[in-house]
Amino acid sequence: MIYILYLFGSTLYLSTLSHYKQSGYLKLIGYSIPLILFWCLIIGCQYGVGTDYFSYIDIFKGNNFDYISGIRGEYVFSAIAGLVIKAGLHPQWGFIFISLVEVLLLLYVMHFSVKNKYIYLFFFVFVCFSGSFHNQMNGLRQYLAIYMLSVVVCLLCRQKFFMAFFLSVITFFIHKSSGIVLPVILVIYALKSKDSRKVLLTVLLVGVALSMLLNNHIIGMIVPYFERYSNYLKTGAMDDYGIVQKITKYIYIPIYLSAIYKYPSFKLSEEQRRLFLFGVYGFAIKLSVMSIATVSRIGLYLEIISCIPLVYLMIYLYNKGRTKQYLIMLLYLLAPYALKVLVMKTGEYGFDSIFFHWNQLQ
Repeated sequence: MIYILYLFGSTLYLSTLSHYKQSGYLKLIGYSIPLILFWCLIIGCQYGVGTDYFSYIDIFKGNNFDYISGIRGEYVFSAIAGLVIKAGLHPQWGFIFISLVEVLLLLYVMHFSVKNKYIYLFFFVFVCFSGSFHNQMNGLRQYLAIYMLSVVVCLLCRQKFFMAFFLSVITFFIHKSSGIVLPVILVIYALKSKDSRKVLLTVLLVGVALSMLLNNHIIGMIVPYFERYSNYLKTGAMDDYGIVQKITKYIYIPIYLSAIYKYPSFKLSEEQRRLFLFGVYGFAIKLSVMSIATVSRIGLYLEIISCIPLVYLMIYLYNKGRTKQYLIMLLYLLAPYALKVLVMKTGEYGFDSIFFHWNQLQ
């Protein structure tokens, strides 16, 4: 219930931005302090929600520190952990600090992608659709990298190449696997002018086709060439996703098809057109690799950006006065999410807080 309350409370609060003139990023942060505070209380103060929670607690205590800094060479993340350790803070502060950085990065992406009066729609789609809000409680390093790469995409679309490069280097030393996605991002950017409906539809359909074709056998012919990941295949960690897991992704295809169909009517700026392109590619990539559990992690790096086509579609429906279609889309996104957090409540969709384990703070 806490997640639904936060979703509705934050969405309603952000909707009040429509009463004010467009403002800068820093003013948006100031206005969003209540959202940021409760974000850190929920995400940063989680207790054992993600399967890797206690592993990261050990790292913030100073245990297994060599694995991050020495073996993996993820020096930026180890520096963050080092600050928590040297300051003598409770290990939970590592989660709180990272959750704070992530929400600030998200606010930047939303501020750049849409006018402030539509940020509430972006936030709603982000929570209900992307999965990042919950999954960040587990994959701490990867999701910090995902948020940062989302900002990298925004910087590329703004043609701020030096800042994009600088942040990409930092991201690489937070989670080395992000290095696999960086060339993909550059390729998508190089194709920024190829944004016709025909091209975007082809990209989406290729993603769907690959989601059905890729399997352990195909990946098995590739993975042995990458020593780091070959062990997953040997141990059986690369199990195929079940049909239920696939359906949870396929149900969003009709909305993407609608967004692509109406895309020419959105009247987007050049920067927004590039973001829309990245969003379609991001969703297609996520679909294409979802059939292999471990490889599917590659498809997560653009999942925040993949919210953008849906956000632009909702803005279009709202501005055109198509209230019925607008409300149907809201319910279409909300229903599966509500099912996850109210009925299933497994894994990252469950809730537990450090405040329910007060002795752990001692």
